[in-house]
Amino acid sequence: MRPRLSFDVPTRRDLRVFAGYFLAAAVYISIGVAWIDFLFSFWVGLAYLLVVAWAVPMLVRRLA
Repeated sequence: MRPRLSFDVPTRRDLRVFAGYFLAAAVYISIGVAWIDFLFSFWVGLAYLLVVAWAVPMLVRRLA
């Protein structure tokens, strides 16, 4: 008998986190289209990810 493949179904929280990262990526690409130098800097990208993926959600949780 072959073992069944099991897939982890993402929870609502997982989907919300994924949506946040997806939105952050879309905004980053949009900024990069407007200002191409923005995409070329590793440190700017790292700072953007830190602010958008960590600082903004932390502030939203504190205000809520």
